[in-house]
Amino acid sequence: MKLLKQIELGNLSLKNSMVMSAMTRSRADIRGVVGDMTVQYYHQRVSAGLIITEAINISEEATGSLLTPGIYTQEQIDAWKKVTKAVHDNGGIIIAQLWHTGRVGHSIDRNGKLPLAPSALPIKGMQHFTSQGLKDYETPGKLPGTKSNKR
Repeated sequence: MKLLKQIELGNLSLKNSMVMSAMTRSRADIRGVVGDMTVQYYHQRVSAGLIITEAINISEEATGSLLTPGIYTQEQIDAWKKVTKAVHDNGGIIIAQLWHTGRVGHSIDRNGKLPLAPSALPIKGMQHFTSQGLKDYETPGKLPGTKSNKR
């Protein structure tokens, strides 16, 4: 396989074998909306055969870190459409990495709501970076519909 040769990946035809892996940018605004800097960032990388976006929150409850983007409001969706248009219009292929951070997060940056996880087990021995500095992880709330997992 040659790095700069066209390659098929499933149903995608990539112009080369270079894949830009996902990297957390933390450049969204407080509402999880990406701006012009994000459009420019991904546009500058269209020479890669495939771009995988930074992790994108699938819901407000999925948010774990401050200033990370979402894709659950119309404003967020419209902002990501600008990114994908800039990539597609310049011959690039982009795939969204979707995420839910589970118990990672803190109520300080979640409008007072605890993170949600399959089990109400806190992360111990580490701290989370919040808008108010490092804080101990909290015991998460349990996701609806999950069975108890006591340890």
